[in-house]
Amino acid sequence: MADVSLGDLAQTRFLQRSNAALKTQLQALATEVSSGQSADPGKALGGDFSVAAGLAHSLAILQSHDTAAAQAALAAETMQASLTRIDGIATQLATTLITSGGAGEPTGLATVTAQARDALSAAVMALNVQVGGRSLFSGTAAGHAVAPADQILAALAPVVAGQTSAAGVAAAVGDWFASPAGFAASAYGGGTTPPTPIPVAPGETASLGVTALDPALTETLAGLATAALLAGGPLSDRPPEQAALASIAGQALLSAQAGRTTLAAGLGVVQSGIAAAQSRNRAETSALQIAQAKLLEVDPYKAATDLQAVQGQLETLYALTARISSLSLTNFLR
Repeated sequence: MADVSLGDLAQTRFLQRSNAALKTQLQALATEVSSGQSADPGKALGGDFSVAAGLAHSLAILQSHDTAAAQAALAAETMQASLTRIDGIATQLATTLITSGGAGEPTGLATVTAQARDALSAAVMALNVQVGGRSLFSGTAAGHAVAPADQILAALAPVVAGQTSAAGVAAAVGDWFASPAGFAASAYGGGTTPPTPIPVAPGETASLGVTALDPALTETLAGLATAALLAGGPLSDRPPEQAALASIAGQALLSAQAGRTTLAAGLGVVQSGIAAAQSRNRAETSALQIAQAKLLEVDPYKAATDLQAVQGQLETLYALTARISSLSLTNFLR
């Protein structure tokens, strides 16, 4: 029988293919040893990807809920900060108004009027807060929730014109803020439809439906606006009535405090629900990731043994290649 031998070119290509195959196998085994996961999911799953696909789908849904919950948490936190800011503004000004009203000094009332205008502007800014380009107290509308303080006071000027008593001015301002044809039509830029509840977890939603039309907020704005009309309003030449109006505005701001507290407490409940949903999302995500990892888990001892074996084969191949490369006719004839 004649001997069968490989030509130099065929032999070289055989060695190259063997080298490439062993390197690929070595890389795959090194990945498995370092990660503990199979480098060939199809082989590890026996060609059945249904369970893995189901886990991936569930994780994707949880991720979307987690993103929505994070956005809802940020919005709720921002709204709570605005409510806290407004309550602080109103409570501080109320004390000043009642004190100034009791003193009945025109100079003091002029000062507190300036403070009231600043407080109204600050409250408006707090209600116009935005997150991600959305005004949080505007319901479904995209614009600012409340018009600027100067615009509100300009709209109130004809409403209180002709009033000769503190009670009359306060009542006119209060009616304007409570009437659908007043504040809601002239100074509120939001919508009357609450925003769609946010899905924060599978089967769970969070509703952030507080708008600037909430009675607790409109009553507070009314108290601030009333105080801002102390100087330059219809009672500018009636110091005793100005003093009385300061007291009325201060008492109105204090009376609205209960509503502000209730509003903040309700938002706090929503915040608590969002936080609980985020915790459940994280726990479920962790459980699914563990299950996903187990599907592709490899035996670390076997992977390490196989890696050593392939390393030995590759070293042998390198030695053989070097040996063949050193052959020459001169060496062969010796």
